Amino acid sequence: MIDLVKVFKDYATTAEYEFAYGRKDIQNWEITANATLSAGESVLLLFPMIESGNIDNSIIHSWNVSTQLWLGRKFDTETVEEESVITGHSKLDETEEQKYDNRLKDLRDNLATYIKAVFCGESELELTGVRILREINQFDENLDFVVAEITFIADDS
Repeated sequence: MIDLVKVFKDYATTAEYEFAYGRKDIQNWEITANATLSAGESVLLLFPMIESGNIDNSIIHSWNVSTQLWLGRKFDTETVEEESVITGHSKLDETEEQKYDNRLKDLRDNLATYIKAVFCGESELELTGVRILREINQFDENLDFVVAEITFIADDS
């Protein structure tokens, strides 16, 4: 079977996102200890997958897989004279609308682009469902995230 964590990590690296895999408490440690989120940089979190087999005549042919992808950012930037300049950051006292205007709308678009890249680029994977949520002020770093709960079929041949 395809190495799903490697696939998601490789696409995150290509998109220049920091990457962490695991439970929420592990990801919190990864973000605070290892991620260097500066001007406009984003982090992609992949949660553990739930898999159930599609079986025919006692043989597993494919897997129904579900997981969550979280794309988050702390700092907002603008390009000024061809340089990225920090214009703000995620704060506890921002309203939901301010968070949407400052980073959540862009993160949602970026997450959709990332998902398209993964599933259009990997012939062994077929996306079957996506649900988008927002998670604000998360982890010790107070990051804002757009979350995709995804389901897909992974070919086991």
